[in-house]
Amino acid sequence: MRAHLASRLRSSSLSAVPPPQSSSEYSNSLAKTAASILYRSPIPSQTEHPIYILNAAAFPDADEVDFDKLLPYVLARLPGEEELITGTDYEVIFFAGGNPDGATSSKKNRPGWGWFIQAYHVLSRAMRKRLQKLYIVHERSWVRILVEMFSTIVSPKFRRKIVHVSSLTSLGLYVPLEDLLIPPSAYLHDRRLSPDINVPYASGRRAFAVKQPFPKNAAGGTRLPRVLRETTTFLLMEPNVKTEGIFRVPPHARLREILREAYDRGQKFIVWKDYQSFLPLPKYPKAQDQDYVLDEVDQKDAYNVLLAAGLIKLWYSELRQPLFPDFTYRELKTSFKDPELQITVEVLTELISPTSEWSKLPMMSREILVRHLLPLLSIIASRAEENKMTAENLAVCFAPALVCGPDQLEDAKISSMIRRILTAAIELWSKGLAKMCGVDLEAFPKELLLPSNPTDWEDPLEAPRRPLQQADDYEPQTDEKHFTGIIMQDNDDTDEVPPPLPPRGGSNGRTA
Repeated sequence: MRAHLASRLRSSSLSAVPPPQSSSEYSNSLAKTAASILYRSPIPSQTEHPIYILNAAAFPDADEVDFDKLLPYVLARLPGEEELITGTDYEVIFFAGGNPDGATSSKKNRPGWGWFIQAYHVLSRAMRKRLQKLYIVHERSWVRILVEMFSTIVSPKFRRKIVHVSSLTSLGLYVPLEDLLIPPSAYLHDRRLSPDINVPYASGRRAFAVKQPFPKNAAGGTRLPRVLRETTTFLLMEPNVKTEGIFRVPPHARLREILREAYDRGQKFIVWKDYQSFLPLPKYPKAQDQDYVLDEVDQKDAYNVLLAAGLIKLWYSELRQPLFPDFTYRELKTSFKDPELQITVEVLTELISPTSEWSKLPMMSREILVRHLLPLLSIIASRAEENKMTAENLAVCFAPALVCGPDQLEDAKISSMIRRILTAAIELWSKGLAKMCGVDLEAFPKELLLPSNPTDWEDPLEAPRRPLQQADDYEPQTDEKHFTGIIMQDNDDTDEVPPPLPPRGGSNGRTA
């Protein structure tokens, strides 16, 4: 193997063109790997240049893949010669840090420096010339060495095209971060360096812990927030709804926090894909070949069923006012303290119906229950034979997220009553409870449809942050003006455990 690597470094016959797809020499596995390494973000830059994402975390181990054969599949994803000849400029965002989740303890072997220099020479002159900007994000020591080599040995002009940024927040000063298709590995690496992402005109509350859980729609009514619409739709797709342990099996905790922040930021391309099921996204203006680009996203670079379920639970746990506030505890104790009490449709109707004149539950709590939570859990429970989530199991999972009083012991006592209430409500929802509450069973699927009005695709920003300094006036310390030497310390080669995330709940400090 070492002899193979040594001979490859001396090679001078690297190709920029892969075999045709009709050829027996064409490799689908190399093409799939290349699609994770380099892809075009659907929305172009503010100067209308195509933006290509280069993801270092997707590079395979050099001992396992022949990089000479991989290179043409990667380069084929850049603009073609016809585009370049007609004057198409382009930009590249290079996410240099991080490894795929679960591989942080083992470093990959890279090809030698000679391979990178030869690979650069394989690029056509037009391809090198038309590159307008190269943003290097989460830079590591080997990338710094490579940049110095290209700047001094290959092309002194190369340096002027490079912008060094240390984090996604810094990248947001140059490009609209919410328009990019960012791989999960880049988010995970960024979270190790910074507790959150704050970008101009984007960061704030849109979905979680907002004053109005159901935003107003263009017609003057209310609708489900985007996070519930997308995660619920994805969850109920076949075969996702059959996933064993929905809402019981915990999701990747850090990715869940990252996705919460992404929805609050208004990130356009949050790709949900699992079991070969893919949630279509709205056709955003200016997006180029959006369906093709998103369809190419590998399942390991997308978000799965467990994360969708985790976000739904998180949304409920972070409501500014829980579905069952502490001022309702007295009525709940009076009505449901007897564990032997049979909870009937009539009793539940009096408690949760939006038209009930006797319920002490807030109107918003009742609306959320009948418009989203009960319809969703009823459908999940109807597939219990496959997903093992009965009405009782679902009630056990959700009850703790629906209370948040000043006394945790009191919350625990009430939670047991709420479990019995939820269990009965889930079982009876499609057997008369929905009708008694004035709810059409066909209304829920309609609420999950993508709104026809584009203004309803995204939720309104409740608390916009103070605009950050714009890129024209911003000089990051790693920019070319300050980049005078090679710093050998990697910003992601550390075993230090990052500090816990700060609470991001509402005014009452509620967290997940």
